[in-house]
Amino acid sequence: MSRQGDKMINHSLFLKLTEATNQRKEIFLLTITDCVNLEWIGQKALLSPKGDFYSDSPIPSSLQQELINNSEKLRRRKRSGTFTFSWSEYELECFAEYFPAPIHLIIAGAGHVCEPVASMGKMLGFHVTVIDDRKEFANRSRFPEVDEVICESYLHFFKTAELTDHTYILLLTRGHKYDVISLQALLMRKEKAAYIGMIGSRRRISGVFEELKRDFPNESFDHLYTPVGLDIGAQTPAEIAVSIMAEILKVKNQKSGASLSNGVRKYAKMGFREGTNKWNSYS
Repeated sequence: MSRQGDKMINHSLFLKLTEATNQRKEIFLLTITDCVNLEWIGQKALLSPKGDFYSDSPIPSSLQQELINNSEKLRRRKRSGTFTFSWSEYELECFAEYFPAPIHLIIAGAGHVCEPVASMGKMLGFHVTVIDDRKEFANRSRFPEVDEVICESYLHFFKTAELTDHTYILLLTRGHKYDVISLQALLMRKEKAAYIGMIGSRRRISGVFEELKRDFPNESFDHLYTPVGLDIGAQTPAEIAVSIMAEILKVKNQKSGASLSNGVRKYAKMGFREGTNKWNSYS
């Protein structure tokens, strides 16, 4: 226990918060910031987007329900913010701080392209998992910076891996049969990843789709990006990593991936001085 102001704050709440972020689960930290009854100021609780409530303080169930109900808009929008509400004879103000789930990048296949992709993923703030079925490839000496290095079969891993709209999967395996195995496991899941990218030549990609269509004739494959990456003429593993991560960011941020200069070239032709008003509205 430690004292903050005049209140004793139990560390278990913050341990729960740390546990949620480590498990890649989004969570809100609620703090009552204003009330005429000073007893309630500083009271804290954790609240999941689905409404699961936790506090290490004796908060009455009626107050818990008001906190859950009145934070619903922020939880739906997944944003931090302040809200006010009435409870008992009091007017209360509460600040809800949103801790988003870290975006999870799963790289299947720990070959030469995986290394720069994993490094770039960490640089961009992703929680990075590398999976390969070969011990000489899936080890910490090759990937010291990533969050997880797993050595097991692709089939077993993708049957049980957590999939959410924060999950981005790259298939960089050493052969099309491993792509097929991985995709079969993923397509049989009810949960869907936000993105699945698969590297490979046209011949390899054609072979993969041919096998998948037999087992999944009604599958649209809308969330499967192959050949993976944006068309920037990438040749080296580092360039390929840039191409791949640029496409993932394009999907994550729901952007076009077009050059930013495209939208302003017409103003350049006009002369920025003559097109000042339109240029300012664009920027």
